[in-house]
Amino acid sequence: MKLTIPFNGQPDLLGRVNKEKVVEVYGKLTSDPVGGGRPSSASPFVSKGRLVAAIRETHGYGLKFNYLFNGGCLGNMEYTRWGQRKIRAFLDWLTKIGVDNITVSIPYLLEVIKKCYPHFEVTVSNIAEVNSIRRAKQWEELGADAIVLFDVDMNRSFSLIRKIRKDVRCKLKLIANDDTVNSCALYAYHALIDTHASQNHSSSFLIDSCKITCRLRRLNNPILFIRGGWIRPEDAHYYEEAGIDMLKLVDRTMITEAIVRIVDAYTKGRHEGNLLDLMAHPSVNLLAGRPNILKKIKYYFRPFTTNIFKLYKAKEVVNDFEAYIDNRSLDGFIEFFLKNNCDLMSCEECGYCDDVAKRVVKINPEYREKSCRLHRNLLDQVVSGDIFRY
Repeated sequence: MKLTIPFNGQPDLLGRVNKEKVVEVYGKLTSDPVGGGRPSSASPFVSKGRLVAAIRETHGYGLKFNYLFNGGCLGNMEYTRWGQRKIRAFLDWLTKIGVDNITVSIPYLLEVIKKCYPHFEVTVSNIAEVNSIRRAKQWEELGADAIVLFDVDMNRSFSLIRKIRKDVRCKLKLIANDDTVNSCALYAYHALIDTHASQNHSSSFLIDSCKITCRLRRLNNPILFIRGGWIRPEDAHYYEEAGIDMLKLVDRTMITEAIVRIVDAYTKGRHEGNLLDLMAHPSVNLLAGRPNILKKIKYYFRPFTTNIFKLYKAKEVVNDFEAYIDNRSLDGFIEFFLKNNCDLMSCEECGYCDDVAKRVVKINPEYREKSCRLHRNLLDQVVSGDIFRY
């Protein structure tokens, strides 16, 4: 299975990562006119000069570079003279620096690129939530060269993947190591707040209530760790057989060591240890730890926006989950979904993931109780508005 991997802004990444199955590197500036799927406050610092160097290095290894232009909302700036100038000037610059592929989630941007910048390949983002044959065909008719199918709905739907593969000619991709809960109702809103928090004309400040809510849900109900959309390295070949051309590995917010480990696991098709180590978590974020305190202050020291004392007091909610899922204990897990259509059953009726979770998900009860309390308290403050008041 071919891989597309994240660029985290670090000069040592591409030299260290296993490139045996890698065909594409994706990334973006810390902020730009369109934004993307990660807030600037959690993203690596990527200057224009660093991006140019990364594209040059990527091409030196014979790989393509995919720029993420995949914000989900532009606030209608695209229909103004100044907005058009900003977007077109940025696309002119991406052309100049040698970007090969652009990922979008807004149909209008796809049409603009195909009409005015036909030298670019265009990929449809996961943020566009392509989860049906009709939606996939509509994007292809607009000119899409590749589609990232909506992993939150699709990663357990082999019959639908096969049918989409049969009906479209463009390349199909899936995110492999995302921990988003299956069919998450918060996904669309989460993508939009991340979009606005990574646009260079918008506020980058964000209290991520969606992430807090999802973390609390998983702590309250560990079954949700199993109901995620992840794909184990050992199971990637089933998706290739179903018609997926490439797996997309996340996350560009992670340190080099974490990305190297993840790419190596999917290249070898095997991982020993905790399944959660293949996913993004706070301790491997580039902005984790004291050395990045000044960068954190830049984004979070907003005394006229929120109560910074209450926000600081709640900092423990961003710690890693103290949960363990032995990846080897999941051997054979995916075979159930090869034979059954998960979309046509309620979780209560099925019970398969519940049984697996009881067997493989290990969480210390004391940690779980304390962490649930911290998450619940912060979420209550956000919902009530207390976090914004002194």
